[in-house]
Amino acid sequence: MATPVFDPHVHFFAYARGDYYWLKQQGPPFWPQKQCIQRDFSMADLHLSEGQALQSVAHIEAGFDNQHPAKELDWLRSQGFSGPAISYAAIDQAPEQFAASLLRLKSPLLRGIRDITEGPDGERLLSPNVGKNFTLLCELGLLFEAQFSLCEPELAAAVVAHAKANPELAIVINHAGLVTPATWDAWLAGLSLCAGCDNIYLKCCGWEITHPDGDIEWQQKVIRTAISHLGYQRVMLASNFPLCLFKTSYQQLWLDYQAMDLPHFGALACDNAQRLYSTETQTPGA
Repeated sequence: MATPVFDPHVHFFAYARGDYYWLKQQGPPFWPQKQCIQRDFSMADLHLSEGQALQSVAHIEAGFDNQHPAKELDWLRSQGFSGPAISYAAIDQAPEQFAASLLRLKSPLLRGIRDITEGPDGERLLSPNVGKNFTLLCELGLLFEAQFSLCEPELAAAVVAHAKANPELAIVINHAGLVTPATWDAWLAGLSLCAGCDNIYLKCCGWEITHPDGDIEWQQKVIRTAISHLGYQRVMLASNFPLCLFKTSYQQLWLDYQAMDLPHFGALACDNAQRLYSTETQTPGA
C-alpha cells in the first residue's frame, strides 16, 4: 500500500501573469539557481510514485500580487485548485485595516495567512497591533504562517506570548524556523520556548535556502530534534516546491524523507498536515 503524502508547503506560479518580483533576475534574493523556477508551476508538476501517493497540498502565497492578494486565490480557483490556500496580509496593520484585508480575501480556499518577517522585517512581529490581529484570525478559525528566525529570542518570545494568549490559534513556523549550523544553539533555545504551546507547529522544509550545502543527515538532525521538543504531532514534512528543485527533484525529496526512518512517518508526512489544513472553517464575512 502506498504511503500517503499531504504536502503543506508548495507554491504554484503563473509566471507571466503575476508580479513575482522576488522571482525576477533583478529582484532579491539573488539565488544563482533562480532561473530554473522562472516559469509556470501547477499540480501537474507534482509527481510521486515508488510507494508514495500525493493526497493533497497546501498552496502558500507566492507574491502573485501583494497589493491585491485575493487575485492569487482567484487564479488558483480558475486553475481548478481545490485544496487549502494560505494568502497574504501584513500582520502589523492597524486592526481595522487588517480586518478589511481579510474581508477582501474571502474565498472557499482560504485557510490562513502568511507574512514573511525575516531579517529587519522581524520587528513587525513586535508591533502592538499583532495581538489583536492574531485574536481576529483565531475568531475566524484561520491560521498564521510565521516565517521568522527562531534563533532571535525576542521574536520567539513574542510569538510564544501570542500563542499563549490565543490558545485556539494555530501558528505554523515555516522552514523549520530558518535554522542553520551557525544558529543551532539559539534555535534550540527558541524551539524550547515553543515546546509548551500546543498550538505552535513546525514545518520542516526550505533546506535549499537555509543550508544549501547541507545533506540528508543535517535535515534528519533538525527533524528529529523538532520531534523531541514538540512531539511528532506538531511537526510536518514539506517540500517548498518548486524551490526544492534547487537541490533535488520532488520525488527524491520525499524518498529522502522516507529513508530517514523517522518515527510516526505517516503523521509527519500526511496526517498532521491533513488535520491542520482542513478548510472546514469559517471564512471572513461568512
